[in-house]
Amino acid sequence: MPTTAFLESAPDIHPVRCERPATDALTATILEHIDEQTVISLDSLISLIPQYTWNQIFHRVDQLARSKKIVLRRHRFDYMLFSTHFVA
Repeated sequence: MPTTAFLESAPDIHPVRCERPATDALTATILEHIDEQTVISLDSLISLIPQYTWNQIFHRVDQLARSKKIVLRRHRFDYMLFSTHFVA
């Protein structure tokens, strides 16, 4: 049996991707806090949602900043999060 016949008869297999919903609970919580306060420090945000680790929050904040859903700026030794609706 030629190899091409085997490949043609093989079932069409696609890898299963486990995707999270675009807005999961942590993302929604972060965006809610930023929308309520417009400007918030990363340390304050971390203290407001203790059910998540610092790493989880920072990772999600980084993703949100890279996708331009929030603005992340460093002010001296603190990181400040700004709503995209914030007018300086």
